[in-house]
Amino acid sequence: MRYDLTTLSLFVAVAEEQNLTRAARRKHMAVSAVSKRITELEQQVGTPLLLRLPRGIELTPAGHSLLFHARQIAKNLTQMEEDLGDYAAGVRGHIRICAIQATLMHHLPLALNRYLAAFPQTDIDIEERTGMGVVQGLLDGSADVGFFSSWTTPVGLEVWQWRHDSLAALVAIDHPLARHETLSLSECAGEKIIGAHRDSTVSRILEREAAKSGIVLDINLRVSSFECMAGLARQRLGIALLPVSEVDHFSLHPALKCIPLDERWAKRELLVATRRYSDASPAVKSLIDHLTGGQRLPQ
Repeated sequence: MRYDLTTLSLFVAVAEEQNLTRAARRKHMAVSAVSKRITELEQQVGTPLLLRLPRGIELTPAGHSLLFHARQIAKNLTQMEEDLGDYAAGVRGHIRICAIQATLMHHLPLALNRYLAAFPQTDIDIEERTGMGVVQGLLDGSADVGFFSSWTTPVGLEVWQWRHDSLAALVAIDHPLARHETLSLSECAGEKIIGAHRDSTVSRILEREAAKSGIVLDINLRVSSFECMAGLARQRLGIALLPVSEVDHFSLHPALKCIPLDERWAKRELLVATRRYSDASPAVKSLIDHLTGGQRLPQ
């Protein structure tokens, strides 16, 4: 069944004005022409859409249903016109990204630099969130693409593997632990620990694994920035436990040493996700394809 867009627009006007005359005036048409269009639409649908009353009209249940869908069609058409307008103006797309700090500090800037070299007229907005915050942003539509770790459950999303990562200890070069090449969590238990903020996935994983092993971690400092954690470790205020991807560039500092945690649970994948790839804009699809090569993880 095919519907005429002009007739649907007239129907929305009639429903909103609750009066054929006012709707006709709003659409700059004769009342008889509007009435004829609505009658033809009712014949096409096969059921009454309006109750014609002495002082106006009321929608039938079918009319309310059609009004909802007609408004959705109008909204989609407006969005289509805006998107195509961006192409005509030379802007190929707009991508809203939410990402955890571990991707923002190291992997993502280089990846976006390469992507924008290929698609220089794409606009990108980036917001840092926790892992669960990234997932929620994708589910509620406030983000188009999300970057988080496999420690966060990606319910309701389509997910691609992107990078490998694991936890490490960042220690001052003259710290007694600096002689080790790897560390277990139990070897960190007797030290003052600089931890990530409580809502971070890193903190939740450390607390969970420590509790499972009966280990008490002395986390006397918590900060929201991995760079601040490294600065505190340089001042010998404790050892920092954070992702290897974030300590690689800090470990070049002569006062620090990066020591991987030799624990199976300390290893993780960094993931790229969107809510539904088939519904994504061309710009979002091009970014995901550019980063992942299309290797989607099974759901």
